[in-house]
Amino acid sequence: MSIEYTYEIVNVDESARCMEVVYSADGHQTMHIGARLPYVGETLETVIAMHSPVAYWEQQARPVVLPQVGASGTVVPASTEPVVEPTSPTVFEVTEVVV
Repeated sequence: MSIEYTYEIVNVDESARCMEVVYSADGHQTMHIGARLPYVGETLETVIAMHSPVAYWEQQARPVVLPQVGASGTVVPASTEPVVEPTSPTVFEVTEVVV
């Protein structure tokens, strides 16, 4: 799904290198979003598109699943230890036993 939107720059702060952009689309919440200023060689439309709330608006339209109040559980984080793959086994030969 793609949402057609309009934008208006309502504030520019050159010293902070940012601007406030108001995004609007029919049937969706109007959003005020802070965005960086375009760099030399970059178009304003590129920056506007990078900060657009289209993905947020699309998520708001998706159906949700309501969890039960009181639901709980435990989350075990994935191991951050590097996985060491075994190499071929090392074989030692005993040539002399000292007692």
